[in-house]
Parts: sequence; C-alpha cells; structure tokens
Amino acid sequence: MSEFVYSGVDKAGKKVNGKLDAPTEGDLRMTLRTMGVRPTKISKANALNQDLGNMFKSARGMSSEQLVAFTRQLQVLMSSGVPVVQALEVLSEQADVGAARDMVNAIREKVTGGSYLWEALNAYPKTFPRLYVALIRAGESAGAMDQMLKRLSRYIEDSERLKKMIKGAMMYPIIVLSIGAAVISLLLIFVIPRFETLLTSAGQELPLPTKIVLVMSHKMVSNAHFILVGGGIGIYLLVRYIKSQEGRNFIDRLTFRAPIFGNLLQKSGVARFARTLQTLLASGVNLIDAIDICKATIDNIVLEEAVAKIRAEVEAGKTLGGVVGRLNVFPKMAVQMISVGESTGNLDKMLEKIADFYEEEVEVIVGGMTKLIEPIVLVFLGGSVGGMLIAMYLPIFKIAGATGD
Repeated sequence: MSEFVYSGVDKAGKKVNGKLDAPTEGDLRMTLRTMGVRPTKISKANALNQDLGNMFKSARGMSSEQLVAFTRQLQVLMSSGVPVVQALEVLSEQADVGAARDMVNAIREKVTGGSYLWEALNAYPKTFPRLYVALIRAGESAGAMDQMLKRLSRYIEDSERLKKMIKGAMMYPIIVLSIGAAVISLLLIFVIPRFETLLTSAGQELPLPTKIVLVMSHKMVSNAHFILVGGGIGIYLLVRYIKSQEGRNFIDRLTFRAPIFGNLLQKSGVARFARTLQTLLASGVNLIDAIDICKATIDNIVLEEAVAKIRAEVEAGKTLGGVVGRLNVFPKMAVQMISVGESTGNLDKMLEKIADFYEEEVEVIVGGMTKLIEPIVLVFLGGSVGGMLIAMYLPIFKIAGATGD
C-alpha cells in the first residue's frame, strides 16, 4: 500500500484535496470515483510534497481533552445508528481548524477507502495508544462499538485525572523553590550592595553573618554572567538528559525509591495497571495480550520491568496472583485481591476495585503532601530571606546602640 495525495472535484463542483492509501494509482482512481470525486491531480505522498504546517499539525495530534471529546461524541453518534463514515464526517466539521480536524479527515478518508476504523487509528500512535486501538478492534469484531467507546471514555478520563494529580504533586515544590531561589538571587545582586555602601561608611567592624551575606553578594554580582550562562546550559543539558531514555530510566528508579514520592508513584502505577488490565479483560482481550498492552501504557521503567516479568511467567503457565506476589512492586492487598479474583473468576471486577481503591489513596497522599510541603517550603524561604535581612540590619542595630550610649 502506498499513500497518495490527490486533488479533484466532487459532485457539487467543489474542489477537494486529501490523502488515501491504495496499492496503485489506478486503484486510487477507482476509489475516488466511488466517493464521487473526479481526480485532477494524483501524486505519491512524501516529505517534499507535504505542507510543512500540515506536517507539524499531524505530528502534534490531539490533546487529551480533544481525544475524550472525540471518543464521547463518536460513541453518541454510533449509538444513535449513524454509520462510522458519517459520524467521522460530523466530527471533522465540529473539530477546531487545525491538527484535530486534519487527523479526523484523514481517518475518515481511510475508512471510506475500505480500511477498518482501528486500522485508520493505528496510523496515529501518538494520539491513539495501543490500548485504544485494541479496544476499537475488539469492538468492531464483536459489533459492540458503543460499549467499547464508553469504556474508553471513562478510562481516558480516569487516567488523565490521575496524571494531573501526580504532576501537580511533583511540580508544586519545584515551582515554589524556583521562585524562592529567584527572589534570593535578586536580593543578593540588587538589594544587598546598596546596604553595603551604608554599612561600610560607618567604619565599624561588621558582624560575621553580615560578612557572609556580603561575600555571597560579591560572588553573585561578579559572576552573574557566568552563573546565568552556566545555569542556562545546565538546565538545557538536564532537560535533554531527562527526556532521553537513559535519563527517564534513572529518574524513574530514583523517584520510585524516594521516601515520599516513591509511595505515591507505586500506588499510582498499581492503579493504572489495574485500570488498564481491567478495561482490556472486560472487553474480551486475552490475558497475555492485555498484559503486553499494559506494559506499553505504563510510563515508568520500574513498573515496565515488573510487567515484563509478569507476562513471561504468565505465558509460561503461572497464575497472575502468584507472579505478582513475588514482586516487590505491588502492595500485599493488591496481590491478595488479584489472587481472589482469579480463584473466583471475577478478575476484571476485582481489578476495578483495586484501581478505585488506589486512585483514592493517591488523592489522599497528594492532599497530605501539599499540606506537608507548604509549611516546609515557607519555613525554608522565610528563614533564608529573613536571615539575610537580619544579617544586614545587625550592624544598623549595633550603630544605633552605640549612638544611644
């Protein structure tokens, strides 16, 4: 199959443009005729004849909010008896101009050309993950698209809510500390030097805390350019390292073992694993394939390695509960609930309870962390700024006391 770019005229005489997959140009012309389009220009798609703006848009894809809206609207239309091609056409008209509309139009064209919906979605892995495509494929095979789209909507919403909680908990202290560091730097560079002129003019011996603050100020002022350039380069290299596979693996392992964040990441990871596995099993996906998809959707190297071990041992004939129990990643309660679910034949329902329980646990931990971090950060920043100001006022108090005597 090759991808072709075409221009043509539809039955109403309007000019149309698009892309379609076809074995040959002749097959594409036949497909266009069945669509009511008279082609005027056809060429193979490649990086040279694509518009740069469209390339950027297609790479960007849909946001998570747009994906939820797309899924819910598609479910409503198809449950009302609207065929998938017409439903996609309605969604493309409702979508905002840009990447989302281009993507929906491309999907519609592929489905119109004879592709299954899951095949069309599979061409955009950055927007539609393996789990999404697997459930759509199962829904198309079983004729239960309405039910699958409902499950997908709930899954995406729950996953995004969990992600936002984790990001909020981890970003809050970083943002506050960064602002605090900026405030201290401004004091040392612009405020403290003005105090120094006043203090040194008195000709008295300065207290040790004042000398320390003045030395820090001198270092900051004399090396400001080096600090800014070095800091910028350091941040750039750090961001690049964190975005690399090696950096992500290191950060995942480090944070997973951290005293507070480790517990948060463990419970959120277990909740995501349970929610994903439950959604797949309830949709008729077999256990091995479901575990394989779970590995691709869990964005943490520690949990990915654990899920890889689970897949290998379950494929060898061992029970899921027995394998999970030998790993240190899963809490004992989750292991027991999985074992009970397997023995009673209600594994999907038990996994749903596990996901609900640990998502609530994550909310409690995030709320507790916020309450704990706030006073620690305030004490640190208040102590730093207040200590610097007190150090600068000590000589003034000394001078005032000597004048009073």
